[in-house]
Amino acid sequence: MADTPATQPHQRSHDSGGRPVGHPPPILFVGGTGRSGTHVLAKLLARHPRLAMFPIEVRFHVEESGFPGLLAGRVTKQQFVRRLRGFWWKGFQTQRMRGLYRFVPADAFERAVASFEESFDSDPEGACRKLFYDVLWERVERSGADALVEQSCDTIAQAPTLVRLFGEAKFIHVVRDGRDASASRVTQTKGLIYPRTRRQGLEWWEGRLRAIDEGARAIPAERLLTVSLDELLLLGPRRGLKHICRFEGVYVNRKMKQFFNRRMSSELANAERWRRGLSDRRAASLERLYAEAIDRLEADGVGCALLLRRTLERSQAARADRSRPLAFLGGDGKPVGARI
Repeated sequence: MADTPATQPHQRSHDSGGRPVGHPPPILFVGGTGRSGTHVLAKLLARHPRLAMFPIEVRFHVEESGFPGLLAGRVTKQQFVRRLRGFWWKGFQTQRMRGLYRFVPADAFERAVASFEESFDSDPEGACRKLFYDVLWERVERSGADALVEQSCDTIAQAPTLVRLFGEAKFIHVVRDGRDASASRVTQTKGLIYPRTRRQGLEWWEGRLRAIDEGARAIPAERLLTVSLDELLLLGPRRGLKHICRFEGVYVNRKMKQFFNRRMSSELANAERWRRGLSDRRAASLERLYAEAIDRLEADGVGCALLLRRTLERSQAARADRSRPLAFLGGDGKPVGARI
């Protein structure tokens, strides 16, 4: 299949003021367990003028009824298109309507779907790739940007599919203290669906991390960065932003620094929210279960366990640990320092 112009964005060497600029890849996928900070990190990146974030989770490229199931033969083209025109376009969730309809013109969407239906049988992967660009790239063009930031949570877990379709993409895996991420998830579900309890929340979180770790193995090392939200907040904008931007191929700008300073703090991130409303006995029990989960993840070679261990040990030191934050892991699983 011939590449569309969107897959070969114009690469500039200098901006209008003559300052040097980098060369971001056309797609940056940001993913995590859910409630881990994927959205706030995507918003941070989108403060750069060369990066445009799609405001919602797109989902049709990562859900089982989307590209993964479709390309594996578990979902038919008709089933996929029905859901694409249905829930993914406009669906009810959490007391409100959500979907692509809020950000994609209906006529452009229908043209993209019609093109997909016509070409899928002869070129399944090419049709999926083109559909993704046809639906989403207009936002990049309207923003005057060069790259798309997409933040569906399952992007890392479904990397085997996405790497096949988008060899030009880079991936950021955002991790967060599992006690906070799981507590936030339980609050979000309001006890109506799994996970309903704090214990179930930790089980949910561990299972999601394992699926993500399995998916991440399909990503070339130079195209994956794992970021600890907790440690990044401690590292601060001066050191933290430089490495994230270096990975993405852009330069740190003023708006990114402002967003970090105004919107990214331990308080705003609800750090240690998991303790709220718990007795000392209950908190100690959950902390023990969490420590055991970290032990299992480390024993099984789950890469991000190193970052999670650092945050756990720091919290157990009663905030007296002043060691340098460890915020990043490269795609080879090794710690990455933020050069200054």
